[in-house]
Amino acid sequence: MINTGKLAGRTLFITGASRGIGKAIALRAAQDGANVVVAAKTADPHPKLPGTIYTAAKEIEAAGGKALPCVVDVRDEGAVRTAVQNAVAKFGGIDIVVNNASAISLTPTEQTDMKRFDLMHQINTRGTFLVSKECIPYLRKSNHAHILNISPPLNMAPHWFSNHVAYTMAKYGMSMCVLGMAKELESANIAVNALWPRTAIHTAAMEMLTGKESDQFSRKPEIMADAAYAILSKEPRLVTGKFLIDDEVLQAEGITDLKQYACVPENADKLMPDFFLDVEPEKLVEFAAEGSHAASLKKPAGEAAAGGKIEGLFQKIESLLSEEIVRKTGAVYEFKVKGEESGTWFADLKNGTGKVGKGNPPATADAVLTMDSKHFFDMFTGKLKPANAFMTGKLKISGDLQKAMKLEKLMGGLKSKLGIGKAIALKAARDGANIVLAAKTAEPHPKLPGTIYTAAAEIEAAGGKALPCVVDVRSEEDVRAAVQKAVQTFGGIDIVVNNASAISLTPTEETDMKRYDLMHNINTRGTFLVSKECLPYLRKSKHAHILNISPPLNMEPHWFSNHVAYTMAKYGMSMCVLGMAREYESANISVNALWPRTIIYTAAVEMLHGQEGYPFSRKPEIMADAAYAILCRSAGANTGNFFIDDEVLAAEGITDMAQYACVPGNALILTPDIFVNEKKSKL
Repeated sequence: MINTGKLAGRTLFITGASRGIGKAIALRAAQDGANVVVAAKTADPHPKLPGTIYTAAKEIEAAGGKALPCVVDVRDEGAVRTAVQNAVAKFGGIDIVVNNASAISLTPTEQTDMKRFDLMHQINTRGTFLVSKECIPYLRKSNHAHILNISPPLNMAPHWFSNHVAYTMAKYGMSMCVLGMAKELESANIAVNALWPRTAIHTAAMEMLTGKESDQFSRKPEIMADAAYAILSKEPRLVTGKFLIDDEVLQAEGITDLKQYACVPENADKLMPDFFLDVEPEKLVEFAAEGSHAASLKKPAGEAAAGGKIEGLFQKIESLLSEEIVRKTGAVYEFKVKGEESGTWFADLKNGTGKVGKGNPPATADAVLTMDSKHFFDMFTGKLKPANAFMTGKLKISGDLQKAMKLEKLMGGLKSKLGIGKAIALKAARDGANIVLAAKTAEPHPKLPGTIYTAAAEIEAAGGKALPCVVDVRSEEDVRAAVQKAVQTFGGIDIVVNNASAISLTPTEETDMKRYDLMHNINTRGTFLVSKECLPYLRKSKHAHILNISPPLNMEPHWFSNHVAYTMAKYGMSMCVLGMAREYESANISVNALWPRTIIYTAAVEMLHGQEGYPFSRKPEIMADAAYAILCRSAGANTGNFFIDDEVLAAEGITDMAQYACVPGNALILTPDIFVNEKKSKL
């Protein structure tokens, strides 16, 4: 392929450029007289892999370019930022970014060491996001701005996830960056594309993985370099958001003799296809797999249950207090609780932002309510309406009766603040199920209601057995300890519901990497880790299910644009479904995803968006009922599905969806949730 000179004077920031495909692209650009930032870790020679950033820089200079070798670990935000600043200081800007750095480990879920999981994600997905994020401010100033990720087309065939779901998620994260950033940056005339090889490419890294004979059925890195050169030479507005294959790019450029790129030309027609293309995995030569190989409760469960359902309720009420509730209620209440949890409590919903606590109210009570602790609990969890309790003598009221009845609105708020995870737990508890409550919230959150202990009390009251476990799903030790405790307490694990989630909807440049890490580590990594630790016990169950609260894999670019980090984190949960469903179908373990058609009103949603969304949302109970229907099905009968809540219920014969609307009169004008088949403008 002839050089056109279109990259002369352009500055390329290439990760993993000390060897292999990255170096080949650098040398191709250098022949035009380009400036190349060689961003890689290898400052000193690797014992098994040739080349360093300094030897690569010498070759670039010899080829006619200018080189800046930078020691960069793409996992390190500081190192990336420093390299970008050095590049701008030396060359005056950045025109092109090539995200080539990559890590691979092909292991089944249970054999994936979390250190390898983290390495792949942090280099492939996170490194791509971080490098792009840091370079975008300078790309905006260029009149020839490109980002090119060496990553595959998003082929959702389950076999490309099975037995190496962690690696697939890491590579597909790079590709999801393309979808999101291409849409997000199109108005800035920054092209964002992906390039992937049709066949295996022979590099020193590939040889180390697969053996010395791999060159017999591979192509040289130069085919990727020539294809990259062709893409990067084009006007940015002409090609963006594309998933390009090396030989197709070259054929479009008029290059038909691809035999020149085969390591062994006589084998040019029988080369090994690369991963993720439209071929069956059996046609690939086996890659050599690399790698593989007790947190205590804050309180004893018994103590939590005995310590008080009533206390937990008041903690929940306290978390709901706001100036709006005080303005709408305008009353001070005193509660005289009799029975097992006797005591006096108060709720000041008249002054300031409100206050609740144990003891007498700070001001004269407008209404005094007296009832047994059991009835009190039932009333505040929605099982018993205040009016019915009063009429049947279970509730005695002295003082202003009209103000006392205003409490029903507060109780409705308590019920509506039910989270999806707890709603599913309570639904199962009514069948007498054993529930392991795995969450971080041992102490009351300043803005969100409930703890694992108050939830445990509600589960016990609903008829189930509860084991509250303080678990941060980011911690391998926490998860493993909770799983072991669950097995010791209940004898095994039958069902896993991966519901823990974190959200932050920010464009690429505004995404703080701490928020990025939080979302990935809770959503994607947490789901993988919890499933991995539970799988040995699910194998022993006759009714084994994994249900992820995650969306269908809708690859419309607008679902990535302006919040690509969040989308990648949620889609990681869904990719676990594709991979694990196929990986464990022979073990009779069902793996599915469930997602709501509309916004579900929870305390977290209210904290994010305020109370304005309440009239146009559904209650968490719709997700609980849909999950219950899925989890009651025979294991293995339905697996690898992406369910929508109301479709599940319709299949069960439930047609009255108005019952789930927070405001039944608005049942037909609800806000659609993100990632469903609606235009984003409707949200």
